[in-house]
Amino acid sequence: MSEQWIKVLRKIGKAFVIVFATLAVAALVAPIVSEQLALGSDGIRWFRLLALGLVAWGVLGKSGWEVQTYGGVSPHENFSSRWFLGLYVLGLFFGALGVLVEPVR
Repeated sequence: MSEQWIKVLRKIGKAFVIVFATLAVAALVAPIVSEQLALGSDGIRWFRLLALGLVAWGVLGKSGWEVQTYGGVSPHENFSSRWFLGLYVLGLFFGALGVLVEPVR
């Protein structure tokens, strides 16, 4: 297997671990949030809206910054990639909370 394929498979594996870990943390935090915050349907909608906003901000920011170079290792690119990942993970986390948190009846 070529070095390029190994690199691609590592990135796919890393993405899976990040998504799985984020969802696992959200699943652990959701009962605590349900109990402590006692959110109604409107509060849960705000989690979902926050999640959409964070993911959209990350995606649009990533596509709009246009700081890509051929090497891919400039400080701007590193910041852009980490910022995108952070926004995406936060968006995924709040989206999962929006699904997992039980509304107060």
